[in-house]
Amino acid sequence: MELIAALGAAQGVLLLVLIAARFRGSHNVPLALLLLTFSIRVGTIPMWSPEGLAAARWLLPVAGAAPLLFGPLVWWCVRELVREELRPPRRTWLHALPWAVETAALAVYIGSLSPIGYEQLVHDLFVPPAPWWMPVRHVVKGLHGTAYAIASAAIAFGSQSRAPHVTAPRRLWARLVVALPLVCMLSFAVVAAEPTAHCAETHGAISPFSLPAAAMMLTIYAFAGLVLTAPDVLVLHAPRNGVGTATRIADPEIEAIADRVRRSLDQGTYLDSDLTITRLAKALKLHPNRLSLAINRAFGCNFAHLIHQYRLDYFLERVEAGDLKRFTILRLAFEAGFSSKTTFHRVFHERFGMPPSAYLRSRLDGSSGTEPQAEHRKPDNRTG
Repeated sequence: MELIAALGAAQGVLLLVLIAARFRGSHNVPLALLLLTFSIRVGTIPMWSPEGLAAARWLLPVAGAAPLLFGPLVWWCVRELVREELRPPRRTWLHALPWAVETAALAVYIGSLSPIGYEQLVHDLFVPPAPWWMPVRHVVKGLHGTAYAIASAAIAFGSQSRAPHVTAPRRLWARLVVALPLVCMLSFAVVAAEPTAHCAETHGAISPFSLPAAAMMLTIYAFAGLVLTAPDVLVLHAPRNGVGTATRIADPEIEAIADRVRRSLDQGTYLDSDLTITRLAKALKLHPNRLSLAINRAFGCNFAHLIHQYRLDYFLERVEAGDLKRFTILRLAFEAGFSSKTTFHRVFHERFGMPPSAYLRSRLDGSSGTEPQAEHRKPDNRTG
């Protein structure tokens, strides 16, 4: 069991280092915390014996309450993978409250015991009948974990997981993040059903804690396999230098996001002069950084350039329809979504190489010789 626990804890630490070095981002915080709690729990499993608890008075408060974090962290992680909310869950601290309460209560209780009193507590934990609060504690943990497991499964296996922006790798990640810790929770439930059974270890038998240790080790190694085979799922942000990240997003996801952007713009969202990438991302239920990367990859330009081209095309459509006979150039520019005369003139000149008045005069005069040499249409919306 010691070898199993050591291998699991070591792999968990390695994954934490990898996430910190390569996949930094707030969206990966729940996964990192989940790996941390798993590593602490599996690494301390060999110490769950009369000798281990007697030598480490801190063990019960620190590691004993850790399972109360598994459910909230799994739910938070799945939520990031599937729903892609723009912010962490509301009142995040409430989800950690049961863990904090149990940790504090155990710390205060154990801290108040004399050395003899603590030895008696350890003896009572390992010799039938167990203290009354032990089975109550296990029942509370079971109900707590079950509630979060149901909520997580509803996200990972429900209709939300089949949304257009959820690719097959992300769906696989979400479902395994639910299923693997659930197996670990069930293995702990088997041990908790007979809390004094591990006394058999003193008689040379295999400790029942070997089962949850093996389950947690395999879970951590499964997470490592996911990181190696589908690392794109963890790349939701652009690095500080902005180099190379767009190529890490899978093409099917780029295409799905591009289709949603295209439909939104075709409905006229660009006519809103207050439109920002954050507001569009919120409307599409996407992370702004993911949306930005997808636009760069799919349309070959940034968000501002894409919106400006849609607005210019709308402006020209109004001109072709003869609206200049009733409205001024600036009026049409504002109705196209431009927020200022300066922005409109700058964008127009960048595209056509001349001021709006000169360009429109040349068109109205029918002078093809003054037509700009490089007139650009909307950015190519094919992924390349």
